[in-house]
Amino acid sequence: MTIAAFLLILISVFLHAGWNLLLKEHKPSLAFCFLLSCCALLCMSPCIILCPLPMMGLPWKFWACLGGSIVGELLYTSSLAHGYKLFDFSIFYPLARALPVVMLAIGSFFLPLGRERPDTWALVGMAVLFFGCLCMSSRSKSSDTSRPAWQLWFWVLIGATGTCLYTGFDNGGTNLVKDSGVVVWGLLPSCAYFCLVEIGLVVGNGLLVLLLPEERKAFKEIFGKTWTPLVAGFFDALCYSLVLVAYTKATNASMVFAFRQLGLPVGFLAGVIFLHEKALPRKIVGLCCIVAGLLISVL
Repeated sequence: MTIAAFLLILISVFLHAGWNLLLKEHKPSLAFCFLLSCCALLCMSPCIILCPLPMMGLPWKFWACLGGSIVGELLYTSSLAHGYKLFDFSIFYPLARALPVVMLAIGSFFLPLGRERPDTWALVGMAVLFFGCLCMSSRSKSSDTSRPAWQLWFWVLIGATGTCLYTGFDNGGTNLVKDSGVVVWGLLPSCAYFCLVEIGLVVGNGLLVLLLPEERKAFKEIFGKTWTPLVAGFFDALCYSLVLVAYTKATNASMVFAFRQLGLPVGFLAGVIFLHEKALPRKIVGLCCIVAGLLISVL
């Protein structure tokens, strides 16, 4: 993990926790995610003009990575829209962010997620980090006490699967763009790739909003009545642009995601301050484990 990659990830974790809090606070739905994606696409659309990608010259592997990333993002946003609607932020956010750490570490041994495989210390650190994320999961009841535990883990697993998909495919896609011979400032090719992903998200979530009656209702309640999705979309655009660049400066995609868990302490503090959630001892122990896990990972 290079210093440049770490600084990019550090900035992105504040942005990531920010737009997740906005989604949780303002009636989470796919309609909100659709508007968020529209704003993110508008923010980053100039990158397509400043850095036109050689579409016809890109290999089929690039289009496969792009398609896989869009599917992963759609699974992830669906997970958040349903998870935040059914369960507390302090329960769902840590679990959804923790599970992919182990999944990506295991996947690194079987899939080309980077130029290097995680060593023993990195795996130990990720295991400690995962345990810390679980500790941060509050024991408080969900927003609806009738919700069964399997429903929580179902949406957590959907979100974790989506995260693993877009993490791996974005790593491959950005590297293929880099190898395509585009000669411009380093941030622009990654942002242009991000625009293509956002186009897929706008189309995918837009279709879901049209097909689902409850989402059409949510869209009418949000559209033109609040700036929250637009602010969240700006945070999302900047966050993932920085992460995509970080992939090109890191030796392993699973390590990039592990360091993104710094967003959990940030999200924890934001939840305490803005959502008035309790700073339970279990969550504090989890924070310590996360920091320890990150330190062990870079030994």
